[in-house]
Amino acid sequence: MNILWLGFGKMGEPMAARVAAAGHVVHVFDVSEARRAVARGLNLDVVTSLDDAVADADAIISSLPNDAVALHILAGEESALRYAKPGALLIETSTISVAASAAIAKRAAAQEMGYLRAPVSGSVAAAANGALTTFMSGPEAAVERGRPIVSAWASTIRVVGDAEQARVMKLAVNLMVTTLVASLGEAYALCTKGGIEPKVALDAISASAIGSPHLKVKADALERLDFTPAFTVVQMRKDLRLITDGARDLTVPILLGTAVEQIMAAAEASGLGDEDYLACAKVIAGLSGLKI
Repeated sequence: MNILWLGFGKMGEPMAARVAAAGHVVHVFDVSEARRAVARGLNLDVVTSLDDAVADADAIISSLPNDAVALHILAGEESALRYAKPGALLIETSTISVAASAAIAKRAAAQEMGYLRAPVSGSVAAAANGALTTFMSGPEAAVERGRPIVSAWASTIRVVGDAEQARVMKLAVNLMVTTLVASLGEAYALCTKGGIEPKVALDAISASAIGSPHLKVKADALERLDFTPAFTVVQMRKDLRLITDGARDLTVPILLGTAVEQIMAAAEASGLGDEDYLACAKVIAGLSGLKI
């Protein structure tokens, strides 16, 4: 299949590489010359004319940073989709709001395109290993057409509805992920002030009933005081805003999420915005009279 990949960031890179390895012809578009150079290094074709690439694509896969970029490229008056051929499939993998996704759906329908919402959950390493979880929603025809492509990067696929449900599912999971990491920071401070060596405490937490693959990864990083970003404080704050806005629209109280958003705001204000969101543990430690 002839595929155009829009957005070759940290997650897009390994995902696109796996789609190419699965036998598809992948063309890459990204506004960053540095990211285009990475794509060339992987022997992926970098398009010079986005309009022509869209017109030739059987499927378009987007991995974009936020609502504003997704709306500009996929839903605005100058949307790249205006050149898409009828019957082409759009697979949108970004973490964006329900409202933004619904606007993209209208544009795709106007172009007579299939539209599959397919946000992903997992790390860059999981993407490289084809081990991401993908939540999918959309018309049944789009789901079935997109499933073989999505399977290139996802070991787990969950179809959750026929419209925007995948967006809600991704935000719900991210709500739990960020509250879990914030609670890890609180537990770390509690144990440390209670006289337990950090390694002993974190190993015990990882082995406890609350232990999970994600928690173990973050506990190991906290033990090593490694805040190298897999997903930054700034990025998590963006997701938390989407979560709280979406919850407000659905009249759902997000009590824990609102508190965590304030912790992440404090982390960003403290100059930790470009560190992994695990850096919220530094803020919690500071409030506890500790220093990491």
